[in-house]
Amino acid sequence: MSVKVMSYVWDIPLFKGSDKLVMLCLADHSDDEGICWPSIDTIARKSGVSPTTVKSTLKKLEQGGWLFKKNRFKKAETGRLVRSNNQYQLPVLLLKKTADEQTDFEQTNFVHSKFERSNLEQTKQPEGVGQISTGGRSESGYKPSIDPPIEDPSLNAPSKLDADEQQPVFELILNDKSMYPIHQDDLTVLSELYPAVDVHQQFRNMIGWLIANPQRRKTKSGIRKFINAWLAREQDKGFVAVSAPPAAKPKPDERTQLKNKIRDLELEINNENQAMLRAIDWNATQEAIESCKRRIENLTRQRQELVEQLGGKHGK
Repeated sequence: MSVKVMSYVWDIPLFKGSDKLVMLCLADHSDDEGICWPSIDTIARKSGVSPTTVKSTLKKLEQGGWLFKKNRFKKAETGRLVRSNNQYQLPVLLLKKTADEQTDFEQTNFVHSKFERSNLEQTKQPEGVGQISTGGRSESGYKPSIDPPIEDPSLNAPSKLDADEQQPVFELILNDKSMYPIHQDDLTVLSELYPAVDVHQQFRNMIGWLIANPQRRKTKSGIRKFINAWLAREQDKGFVAVSAPPAAKPKPDERTQLKNKIRDLELEINNENQAMLRAIDWNATQEAIESCKRRIENLTRQRQELVEQLGGKHGK
């Protein structure tokens, strides 16, 4: 799995629907050079689209210059050469260039929109009403004593505490593309119902799953059943892990421990990638997106160190 290539694919808004899912699947199988050879069935299973759609999507991506296909062959038991899985080459430099351009565009738009909004707010004041001339008198002719009082907007605005309570912690996308809010009170109740589950992390996993599976998104009336079924499944896994006596399993050797740590880091990296995609789709601040990227880079660095350790222990 190349986290670097996956990150580039996430950042390119040109990829939508099956295009994005197939490209993410290829990136998931590729190395940092963009080379991979998953079968059509593997791509279909991991991306959640039909083999027919996978074939047509691969053809479209190849025509668009987003991948290059090379036929591979293997020797059958009879000694005859037969077709094997195709090898795919993703253009890593092109993906990086396109992703970087999109990031620069979003940053420029963010700065321009703030500047334009500031100018608009400054020019909203109607001319001649309450404006003060250089002579220090109101140009409208109204005396200060009869000007309508200006109320402090903070008196009517909700307090920061109230706003935080009203702000959802998570939002799940529904089949009609509306969002179902999950508030802190919901998380508190669910944490008590499913004590063996990291409820916050599982909601992040749900968000990623719903983004990757648009055909299987839930209705507003069915989303709570989906949430409870998901958490109940994780609760069962948690109890199995808790009840299993530590001495019952043989202690894994050092290589196995390293492999387990690498797998755990890869799961965290995937979760962070999903969180970053969600942040981009929901127009999060550039600071939030950069924070996701920093976490991904840190996790990737940890994974690379473990991979190097594992390579050094090869054959021991």
